[in-house]
Amino acid sequence: MSESAIRILRDRVAELDSPLVPADASAGDPRLERAVSVMSFCTDTEMAAVSGGTAVLTPDDADEVTRGCRLLKEIARTDASLVEGPLRRDRQRWIGTAAHPGTSAHPGTSAPTGTPAPLDRSRFTEATAAGGHPPEVKPFRHGLFTSTATRGGAGMWEMYLRPYHGSDLFPLPWQVWQVEPTAEASVLDITSARDWADFVERYAREHEGIVHPDWEKAAQDVSGVHLTLRAIVATQGFQFRTASGLTAAPYWDVETTLWLRWHFSSVRCLDVIH
Repeated sequence: MSESAIRILRDRVAELDSPLVPADASAGDPRLERAVSVMSFCTDTEMAAVSGGTAVLTPDDADEVTRGCRLLKEIARTDASLVEGPLRRDRQRWIGTAAHPGTSAHPGTSAPTGTPAPLDRSRFTEATAAGGHPPEVKPFRHGLFTSTATRGGAGMWEMYLRPYHGSDLFPLPWQVWQVEPTAEASVLDITSARDWADFVERYAREHEGIVHPDWEKAAQDVSGVHLTLRAIVATQGFQFRTASGLTAAPYWDVETTLWLRWHFSSVRCLDVIH
């Protein structure tokens, strides 16, 4: 365990718990806006700078620090699935942007023409078809990323995108889609650092001395993997020691479900944002 890693996580929780600035009604839930703002700042570059190298924690220490986060407790009072699970299957949103052709670095995926990609199975690449590539802690070559719409309407991915409105990074227009998983779709909820470490160890794939999740192997057991906000706060930027080795540091930013297989009964476009 690294003392600097514990300090980083304690500082993260303290920043999440600092007093909220009242927002106007159009800005959305200030609690979730705070979470998005704090976590999106926890990049690999920033983590390396503040830790002086790698930041290694034990899952139990990470969960103990995160357990005391007042902001997470407050969010869980009204949107428990975002923090604790289980996944709200009736509130899953995917956003297609007109960003970089052929990429899907976040829940939005772009079309080759530079226009928002229609959401259909022909654009979905299952994890079982992604062999031959180096392992990734968050796969960009396959799958589909969704976020859960909150009681206020917007999901955390939508909140993440708002500062980029009109930017070149995620160019407009954006398409907001509602996806409905089938009854048979199985989802694994990861709600803590312990859950994450156990998941990586269960589906371990070692590469250059670091252990990544084997998403192809996971896809044999589950349709999707749901990362709750509590798990993301506890794990973002940290490595964990497991029996299989030191895990790669994850960067999920916002509450996310990665769908490894196309198990949707319907998809429909809710909005186009210009």
